[in-house]
Amino acid sequence: MSEPLAYHLSWTCYGQWLQGDARGYVDRQHRTPGEPYVYNNPQFYAAAANRMTEPPVWLSDEHRRRVRDALEVVCAHRKWTLEKQNVQPDHVHIVLRAGGVTGKRAMKALKGWATRALNALGPRRRHWWTVGGKVEQVWNERRLRQVTAYVAKQSFPSV
Repeated sequence: MSEPLAYHLSWTCYGQWLQGDARGYVDRQHRTPGEPYVYNNPQFYAAAANRMTEPPVWLSDEHRRRVRDALEVVCAHRKWTLEKQNVQPDHVHIVLRAGGVTGKRAMKALKGWATRALNALGPRRRHWWTVGGKVEQVWNERRLRQVTAYVAKQSFPSV
């Protein structure tokens, strides 16, 4: 099987979208791409909040700039083509062409570089991001234009 043209990756900041959230969430039984989210389970939400070991993350403008810069650096270092990114206070979207690597592996590298950049700014944290994230494989130019436009139109302006 051939590899995708690009990836649309997104992940949330730590504590910003917990299991049980009324906006919908993914759990072990409902995680197939395209499957509807599970909605509003206050017991799961309370349990997830109690498991948190640090306060939730809300990225300041300076944090957002540092993450944006780190994502640009890792893409250049790995020779990945950065199509679009949008770093929000509570989550990150990035569209990139990363030949020879899975989307999951690319996300791990991106989150790692962003974490190091944020910890260098301080204060240091153990958790900046939730575990995992969303990996969408982009297979053609039409879909690439769609996801790039979606990322560009996110609610907070890019810094």
